[in-house]
Amino acid sequence: MEKIYPFTILDVAGILDLKVRRRQPTNMDVDCPFCNHKKGKMNINLVKNVFRCNYCETSGGMIDLYAKLHKISQRQAFEEICEILHCGKKASEYQTFAAKQKNMVPELEQVERADLETRDQTYRMLLSQLILTASHKQNLLERGLRIDEIVKYQYRSTPAFGFHNIVSALVASGCQLSGVPGFYTRKDNTYGIQFHKKASGILIPVCALDGRVEGFQIRLDHPIEDKKYIWFSSSNQFRGASIGGPVHFIGNPAAKTVYVTEGALKANVAHSLSGRTFLAVAGVTHYEALRPAFAQLRENGTTDIIEAYDMDKETNPHVQRACMNMIRIANEYGFQVHRLKWDEKYKGIDDWLQHQQIIKTMK
Repeated sequence: MEKIYPFTILDVAGILDLKVRRRQPTNMDVDCPFCNHKKGKMNINLVKNVFRCNYCETSGGMIDLYAKLHKISQRQAFEEICEILHCGKKASEYQTFAAKQKNMVPELEQVERADLETRDQTYRMLLSQLILTASHKQNLLERGLRIDEIVKYQYRSTPAFGFHNIVSALVASGCQLSGVPGFYTRKDNTYGIQFHKKASGILIPVCALDGRVEGFQIRLDHPIEDKKYIWFSSSNQFRGASIGGPVHFIGNPAAKTVYVTEGALKANVAHSLSGRTFLAVAGVTHYEALRPAFAQLRENGTTDIIEAYDMDKETNPHVQRACMNMIRIANEYGFQVHRLKWDEKYKGIDDWLQHQQIIKTMK
């Protein structure tokens, strides 16, 4: 990417004396200065000059990195960085650099995300091309799901090979792939699919209130840099599309009471064990993504929201803060909000409900 500013994110990381845990030619992992997580959770992209912490999810550009940490404006951050690095630039020049950066052509051209109807049609056809392996089926059974529920929720295993055949079948069936997250255009104008044998796992449909498939999460067989879940997305590919972090819904769209938790798989298991209606964010800090669903639920007659995040909300200040933000947004939509707690031995509501079921069978 063409250099616009008189410094790079590597320079900013040096100023902040960030602890580097892993270094590659295009990116590096450092300890996050925002959440002080000491395992290299923050990734710094040295090509795009951006950062993101996979733990507290703080993200932004190189000036954001300095400005957010010191709680100052971008203009002031620009001036201080230039002064420290002896770049010879003043705060008055910041707007010129910012304008040039904004007008740059992105390194990877992205396409607009396709509408929900198109995504649903393509994703359902994709599901018809895939199977669920015996080991993944056993994993889901052990979580408390029945065979009929596993079929109903359309879980599949990510493929290890045959990617070209899958794409060819989708194209032959008339599916639109352009703009559908997880698909991208190669330089020869053929389509690619963002599966990788090193990122194998269970493909989990993320559904809207009307049941249409918005996208997929993948529960990885082997965590990548401590991440158990990743999105099926193509935002890092030429003419790919970002998934956007949709909220998952399972249950009755007209339910008076809706529980909010984290993770589509967890929500499905909790729904199956309790019969209650659930909304699930991809992560606790994705609370802003709840707004469209809250608006629709309010219109449908929902009156009560129950916060059912993992029990680390009792000890983790970042989860606590995310809970409070979710509650604030729910209150904005006029909901009565209640908080659900259980024995801390069981981290998630799915774990706790499964334990309750075991107790019932023993009586």
